[in-house]
Amino acid sequence: MLLCELFRREGFRVDVATDGAAAILFLEQHDPPSVILLDLLMPGILGSSVLSYLGSKPSLENVPVAIVSSSPHLAPGGYPLFRKPLKFAPLLEFVRRACDVARPVGATS
Repeated sequence: MLLCELFRREGFRVDVATDGAAAILFLEQHDPPSVILLDLLMPGILGSSVLSYLGSKPSLENVPVAIVSSSPHLAPGGYPLFRKPLKFAPLLEFVRRACDVARPVGATS
């Protein structure tokens, strides 16, 4: 089962970008997400370039980002790293915590 389907089953709204260019385009056209799970090795624009883009946008600088990769040696420091093959429970916990922090006081799920 795809990771996005597992998160949907947990009640999350999931938006998926299949490559770095699509991710950047999505981020330019939508409100900032609560959390970003980023693979470093994507077609076209690599995840490292997406990270640079995120760092250049003040509206995105506080969005929690986790690296999801089968190449952990490529991961820059400062981001939580989840190695492929993934264990869903730790990743789910990261997303839940990130979304709880992003939710305004008094808001409900």
